[in-house]
Amino acid sequence: MGRVIFVTAFKGGVGKTTAAAGIAAALASLGKKVCIVDADFGMRCMDLVLGMESSVLYDCSDVLSGRCTLSEAIVPVGGSGSLWFLPAPMRYDGRGLSKENADALFAELRRTYDYCLVDSSAELSDYYRLFAGEADEAIVVSLHQSTAVRAAEKTAANLASFGHWRIRLIVNGYRANLASAGRLPTLFEMIRRSSVPLLGAVPASETLPADQEKGETAFGGKERRRLRSYEAAFLNIALRLCGVGVPLLEGVAPPGRKAARLAEARKRLPEERTVSI
Repeated sequence: MGRVIFVTAFKGGVGKTTAAAGIAAALASLGKKVCIVDADFGMRCMDLVLGMESSVLYDCSDVLSGRCTLSEAIVPVGGSGSLWFLPAPMRYDGRGLSKENADALFAELRRTYDYCLVDSSAELSDYYRLFAGEADEAIVVSLHQSTAVRAAEKTAANLASFGHWRIRLIVNGYRANLASAGRLPTLFEMIRRSSVPLLGAVPASETLPADQEKGETAFGGKERRRLRSYEAAFLNIALRLCGVGVPLLEGVAPPGRKAARLAEARKRLPEERTVSI
């Protein structure tokens, strides 16, 4: 049975959707069969990040309300056969939102995929609570600044009240030089303030916004090119989710060649169900 991971933050603009897409693409590059569920019914941005805005016919609310099946609504991302996408509705009419329907949807997702990454909304809505309740674990995303840490602390407290016991933190837009100079909080300070264990840090990147604008997912493009620093960070996070111990910023600077790094990472995986890519 696959794992459902709820990626969330109560503060907009921290890179929650970016993190969900990056982790999902990294897991798929390791040979895992992965589904991204856009559960942000208010904003619906994941299709833009994945470059899938022209490929969507049905959406998550159609599946929940029984207007279509999961196989009809879900769409492949890229050509690997490892990464799939279930979009959020463009306009949500409130139909189909019940625990029974959500239980059925996620039972099918667990049977089909190794990992299901759920990109949440930023507000505590009915559908936020519903999707959070279906997850096995949660990732809270914070920017590398104090205001975002405060939001991460509040987010983790709410998740704990829902019964989540496995909650971890990703620091997005991390600037090690500013942290060491005392101009931004250190990772230790962010862990202490949020009271959430650290899963990974994604360095600030000038190339990431431009890549997303083109709809280019992490690990897309030519195998010969060098990894971006943010791709290397997402790869480290994916390995940790697979149970592999990886130093915090291993291989991030410089990140190395993509094909070589992926081959080395796949060798480190424990024996689990994989798909050919």
